[in-house]
Amino acid sequence: MNATLFIETSGPYCSLALRVEGEDFVESRLLNRTHNEHVLTMLDSLYERSGSDRLGTTLVGFSAGPGSFTGVRIGAAIAQAVGFASDAMVVPVQSSLVLAMAASRRFQKTEWLTSIKSRKDLFYWTHYSVTADSGYAIRDTQLYDCSPDWLGQMVSGTGIVGDRPDWLEDKWDDVFYIDVYPQANTVLNLVERIHQEGKSRPPEEALPIYLEGDSPWVKELDRKL
Repeated sequence: MNATLFIETSGPYCSLALRVEGEDFVESRLLNRTHNEHVLTMLDSLYERSGSDRLGTTLVGFSAGPGSFTGVRIGAAIAQAVGFASDAMVVPVQSSLVLAMAASRRFQKTEWLTSIKSRKDLFYWTHYSVTADSGYAIRDTQLYDCSPDWLGQMVSGTGIVGDRPDWLEDKWDDVFYIDVYPQANTVLNLVERIHQEGKSRPPEEALPIYLEGDSPWVKELDRKL
């Protein structure tokens, strides 16, 4: 059996999705800082429910950051391990895009501003246009500690999702969607399409995305996925 796995461990929510012969299986939990205690058990359950074997995995995607330092590394490590063991190709996906696509599926909007907390009052913001199996950054990821001037120029109907900064003005509450979690199954189509376009990578290139200094550092990911 050919199987596609996606791993989301970049934040408090842990979500794993496995597609086997066109059928999707999902394991998701709110784990906060206990991913290392539960994620492998969740992975075992996923393969057991699907009736497939890890060695049958042909493609592995993972949420590569920005996000929790430890959480992103856990996802990358599992992607590498499964990839090496099964000779699968790997697709890193920006964590904020996973969140934007989950929000889009739930609320039927195509433009999203994602907000992911870094530290203290610093938040990663990315403005996306998304569809069911694609997405690109209208405005690339930047780190902010206050509302940028361009915020008021966003197209009407754009939603905001993720971690709400204390410094964000109350007037944005009507378009800020809370309790939206990055569900792994929302990006399975995206991961498979990237692979079909020849953009997947060998397991040793399953690397996280992190911030360097005070400006965002994104490793060579295609801006338009």
